[in-house]
Amino acid sequence: MHRPLKTLLTLSAFALSTIVSAQTTRPNVLIFFIDDLGWTDIGVNGSTFHETPHIDALADSGVNFKRSYSANPVCSPTRAALMTGKAPQRVGITQWIPTRSKIALPLSEVTIGEAFQEAGYRTGYIGKWHLGKEDSKQPQYQGFEYTKAVNRAGQPASFFYPFGKRKGGSSVPDLQNYKPGDYLTDALTDLAIEFIDQGSPATGSGQANEPFFLCLAHYAVHTPIQAPKPLIQKYEAKKRELLGEGKLKLTEEKYNTRSTAVQGDPAYAAMMENLDNNIGRVMDHLKAKGLLEDTIIVFSSDNGGLAHRKQTGGPTSNAPLRSGKAFTYEGGVRIPTMISWVGNIQPATTEAPIITMDLYPTLLDLAGLPLKPEQHLDGQSLKPILGGTDSNTRRVLAWTYPHEHGNGHKPSDSILNKDWKLIRFEGNEPSELYNLSTDIGEQTNLAKQNPEKVKDLEKQLDAWLETTK
Repeated sequence: MHRPLKTLLTLSAFALSTIVSAQTTRPNVLIFFIDDLGWTDIGVNGSTFHETPHIDALADSGVNFKRSYSANPVCSPTRAALMTGKAPQRVGITQWIPTRSKIALPLSEVTIGEAFQEAGYRTGYIGKWHLGKEDSKQPQYQGFEYTKAVNRAGQPASFFYPFGKRKGGSSVPDLQNYKPGDYLTDALTDLAIEFIDQGSPATGSGQANEPFFLCLAHYAVHTPIQAPKPLIQKYEAKKRELLGEGKLKLTEEKYNTRSTAVQGDPAYAAMMENLDNNIGRVMDHLKAKGLLEDTIIVFSSDNGGLAHRKQTGGPTSNAPLRSGKAFTYEGGVRIPTMISWVGNIQPATTEAPIITMDLYPTLLDLAGLPLKPEQHLDGQSLKPILGGTDSNTRRVLAWTYPHEHGNGHKPSDSILNKDWKLIRFEGNEPSELYNLSTDIGEQTNLAKQNPEKVKDLEKQLDAWLETTK
C-alpha cells in the first residue's frame, strides 16, 4: 500500500543548496532510462496489474513528478534530448532512427556524459543508445568511457541469449559469456553492478574520490515482449482471476486505430516485474556498498507506453491517458520520472510540468557543477522544485512529431500551457483543444467553444517551432 499523496515539497532550496555545498565528495549520478515505459505502468502511478514494488519505493524515496513529459513520443529524439538538453529538432533528430540510416547525434554536441567527464567523473553507458549506427557515433565518442551492450538497432532481436538471431552471435554486444536461458535485463544489470564496483576503493581499481556517472538504458519494456516463463505464468493466472479468459478491451481511436483499454498482458507484466527486480538489485547493491546516500538517482522513460496499434492495440494501456507511443496525446508523452537522493532531497510528489531536457542542467546543478546554458538550451534546472520553492506551474511545453508511424499516427504538433493542451495534426484538420485539469483523458474537444484560446496557443506553438528549428 502506498502512502497518501504528498502535495508539497517541504525542503527549502536554501537547505538543498547547503547540503550540496557541504558534500565532502561529489555525488555519484545514476540514470535508469527505460524504453517505452508508460506513465501508469508502475504501481505508484496507478497500475494495479503490474507489480513494481522497487520502482515504487524509489519514487517514495525522492520526488515523483506527476506531470513529467518526454521530449518526443518516440525514442531516438527523446534520447537526443537527454544527451544534449535541447529540443530534438535542434539536433536534427525528430524520428526513431532506422538501422540503415546515417542520421546520428552530432559529435559537436557536448553531451551530458562529456559534461560530467570534464568534471572528473568516471562515465558509463549501458544498453540502448539508438543515436547513430556508425562506430564513430557510439557513446564512447560522446563522453562515456565505459560503453557496454549498445545495440545498433532500436531493439534486441530477442531478450534471451544469444539476444539475437545470428547463429553463434549476438545483436547486443559484450554479452558472449552468457548462456541459453539468460535474460537481457538481468545481464545489463550485471554490467551496471560491475561498473559501480570498478570505482570502489575496495576493488583496488579507480580512485577513492572519483565519482561515477552511469546511464543504464534498458531495452525493456520495448518489443519483442518476452519474459521468463514462470513470471508469465504468474500473470496468466492473475489475468484469469481479475479479467477472465477473453481478449483485452480495446478503445476506438483517431484514424480508425485502436488502443488497449486496460492493463492485462501477462508477458508485458512479467517484463515489468523483471525490470522492477533489476532496479531493486542495483538499489540494494548501492546500499550494501554504502553509496546510496552519495548517489543521485533518476528514473525516467523515453516515451509513453505502447498502447496503440492500427487494429490490435498494444501490450499495455496508458488509461486514463489517451492513446500511446507516437501520438502527442498524453498517453504518448507523459512518462514516469522521479529523482531521489537519500538524505538530501525530501520525499514528495509534485505537479510541476517538466520535460526530458531538464535532466541535463538539473544533474549538473545538484552535483555542484557549472551549468552549460549554451548547450542545454531547452532545459531548466529542477533544483528549485526539488527544494520546494517553485511549483513551476506557469511553464509552457511543446512537441513536434512530423512523421507518420506504423501504429497509425499522422504528423502532429502540440503545446501545453498550464492546463490547456492543443494538438494540431497535418493537413486541414482543425486543431483539438483540451483542458487537462478536468479532462486528463483528452476526450472532450473544446476548440469550438474557445476559438481565441486556440488561436493564442497556435501562435505560441508556431513561435516555438520557429525558434527551435
